[in-house]
Amino acid sequence: MTNAIPQLTPKPDHVPEHLVVDFDYVRPENLKELGVYRAVKRQLHSGPDIIWTPRHGGHWMVTRAEDVRFVQENYAIFSHEEFMIPRQLMVRKPIPLAVDPPNHARYRAVINPAFTPKAVARMREDARALTIELAEKMLPNGQCEFLAEFGRVMPVTMFLRMVDLPLDRREEFVEWGIAIISSYDLQSRIEANQRINDYLQIVLDEREGGEGDDLLTRVANWRRNPRFESDEETLSMASLLFVGGLDTVAASLSYITHYLATHPEKQQRLRDEPEIIGRVSEEFIRRFGLSNTGRILTQDFEYKGVLFKKDEMIMVPNNLSGIDERVWDDPLEVDFDREVKPGDHNTFGNGPHKCVGAPLARAEIQVFLEEFVGRMPMFRLDPDRTHVEHCGSVPGFDELYLRWD
Repeated sequence: MTNAIPQLTPKPDHVPEHLVVDFDYVRPENLKELGVYRAVKRQLHSGPDIIWTPRHGGHWMVTRAEDVRFVQENYAIFSHEEFMIPRQLMVRKPIPLAVDPPNHARYRAVINPAFTPKAVARMREDARALTIELAEKMLPNGQCEFLAEFGRVMPVTMFLRMVDLPLDRREEFVEWGIAIISSYDLQSRIEANQRINDYLQIVLDEREGGEGDDLLTRVANWRRNPRFESDEETLSMASLLFVGGLDTVAASLSYITHYLATHPEKQQRLRDEPEIIGRVSEEFIRRFGLSNTGRILTQDFEYKGVLFKKDEMIMVPNNLSGIDERVWDDPLEVDFDREVKPGDHNTFGNGPHKCVGAPLARAEIQVFLEEFVGRMPMFRLDPDRTHVEHCGSVPGFDELYLRWD
């Protein structure tokens, strides 16, 4: 296994030897052979519920769904104010993601109106029209690289419309976002962060005082709120929205598409029984949880017989949470008849830091299953191409090649 950092961190004295597991969340063992989910599950679900790894500066990690939920809900102990592992990678404190209550709510209130049921219903129909347009354009070609031609087009275009940024710069923006999300080199992240900040600062200055209903205008007008403290707040909110809107839904769609490409009978069932799509989309969300984020301990704390020390980092892996056999029967199977409710899994988080964009993500996934799968012929993986998958903070495919007749 290739190390993500050149040197392992010595085990602290209070960490029992039997909890030490040499696990690298960026490059888990057998990634290429097994794929992200099976590789991580094989390495971690056969051992302790809570482990400590010497990788990435040394950190704790919970591996079971009940503990993921516990950590996410108890922000007073497991603070979200540091969530990158290693923590040096968090070159800017993104607001409101890295702010705990009570201040969290004031910033969240700026963003929440963009994701009301009425707003999401309108965006759902925009996503539908765009999905139909893209699918019809791809159809005669008989093949595609899914991320470039759809996965990073539909959801990213929807995001750019929400924030009223130029659609013709979509590929450039995606490149900037990936540099932030996928790079584990500090200097590369600093440079990518600076590019985004320089651009967004100009946009925010232009939109301050404006009456537009786009999300960046709302952020810019926070400067006029009595509780406004500094431009760092608005720039941080804008940067978080920018990065968060460019990759996560694309990653979800890449996993769903890969699964359907290797399970033609499931593809056909979606075409034959479109009424099951609402249920199936939630099952896909459960099965392919994404984010692997950290928390920082605000105090010494004992849980399940494990002593955590103040200022230690702990990882919360949503990609493991949804495939926990203690919660789900045959968890690696995508069961189209499984009844999964939004509150049953941890994919979008729990507590105050629950993903604000979850309603839109659900809508986009459902539209994809209705319109893309419903309109395309039976698609399969291209056997002559390499399909590149990565793990890390947001797992997903970098390249996914499809063919159809």
